Amino acid sequence: MMFSDFSSELLHGGDLTYASAVFGEPDEPWQDLSTGISPWGYRAVNIPSDIWRDLPGSNRPLCEAAAEYYQTQPEFVVPLPGSQFAIGQVPRLLAPATVALPAIGYAEHAKAWQQAGHQAVFYGSIAQLHSLVEQGTVHHAVVINPNNPTAELCPLNTLEFLHSSLPGVVLVDEAFIDALALPSAAHLLPHCPRLCVLRSLGKFFGLAGIRLGFLLSSGELFGQMQQVLGPWAVSHPAQWMGERALNDKAWQLAHKLRLRDAQQQLQTILQGFARERYTIASGGLFVTLRGSWSTLMTLHQGLAEQGIYTRWCHWPEPVESRVAVANKAVSHPSLNTSKPAWLRIGLPEDGGIRIARALNSLED
Repeated sequence: MMFSDFSSELLHGGDLTYASAVFGEPDEPWQDLSTGISPWGYRAVNIPSDIWRDLPGSNRPLCEAAAEYYQTQPEFVVPLPGSQFAIGQVPRLLAPATVALPAIGYAEHAKAWQQAGHQAVFYGSIAQLHSLVEQGTVHHAVVINPNNPTAELCPLNTLEFLHSSLPGVVLVDEAFIDALALPSAAHLLPHCPRLCVLRSLGKFFGLAGIRLGFLLSSGELFGQMQQVLGPWAVSHPAQWMGERALNDKAWQLAHKLRLRDAQQQLQTILQGFARERYTIASGGLFVTLRGSWSTLMTLHQGLAEQGIYTRWCHWPEPVESRVAVANKAVSHPSLNTSKPAWLRIGLPEDGGIRIARALNSLED
C-alpha cells in the first residue's frame, strides 16, 4: 500500500500469531495493546433466544438509539455491519476524482479509494489539508478524527470549511472520538449534505466482534448506502446489543471515567520513561509516542520480547512523492528511517503494572 500504518501487511499489527513467530512465545501470556479497543467492553446478559433464531425486524429502535447517542436525527442514521463496510463502499459510490487522504492513518481508507479508481493526494497534517483545499487540488477529503495514530484533531470549523470549499464528499472517520470530550461532526449534518460521518461500537464500547457501525449523512450517500446494504445487513444480535449499549447512559459515564483514569495512568508511566526521547499524545483510547524510527522500533521490539504487543508506524517516504495514480498496483515502499515514527499503545487492563515493569527492565 502507499503508506505504512496499522493495516499494513508489513507490520502485521494486532496479529499475535505473527508476534509469536517473530519474538517467540513470552513467559507470560501476550498483553495485546495493539488494537486501541477498550479492554473493558459493554456486556449484556439474558439475551433472548429468539434474538439468535429470528431474522432482524425493523432497525428503527437502533437508529433512534444511535441518533440520541450521536446527537443527530434518526433520518440521518444508516446501521452498518461495521464502519469498515462504509470505508470500502463509499468510494465506489462516487465518480473517480482526486481525494485528500492522511499520509499517516488507517490505510484501508487509501486502499479503498485507490481501488475504486480515485487519485490520492496525501497530506501530513490538517494544516496541509487546508492548503490543498485552498489550492483547489482535490475534489473529496478524508479526515480521521482523532487521527490514529497521531491523535491530531480537526475542529468543527475546519470541517465546515472543507465542506463549503470542496465540490465532493468530506468523509470523517470518528472511530476513536467517543472517549474524548469533543463535539462530533454529526452536529454539522443538517447544513452539510456532502458530509459523511462514520461511527463504530468497536473501540469505545469494546464490541468489535459484533461488527456494528453507522454511516451518518443527510445527503445522497444516505440512500445510496441503504441500497448497497440490502436486507438484514446488520445481524439481530448486533442490533439488540447495540441498542442497549447506546441507551445505557450510566454505563457510558462510568466507562468514560474509567478510561480517563487508565489513560492518565499510562501517560504518566510513559512520561517517566520518555526523558525527551519522544513526544506523547493521547487519543483517549490510546497513547502515542512520536520519535525517531530506530528508537521506537527498538522500544516496540523490547516490549514485544517481554510479551507486550504494540503498534508501530513509520513514515516511508516524502508526502509530496506519494500521489497515487488511479488503479495503480499497491505496493510497499522502502522504509525511510530518517523520518519520524509512531508507537501506539492501547490502554492496559492492569493499570499499567506490566508495561511499567517492562520499561524499567529496558532502562537497566
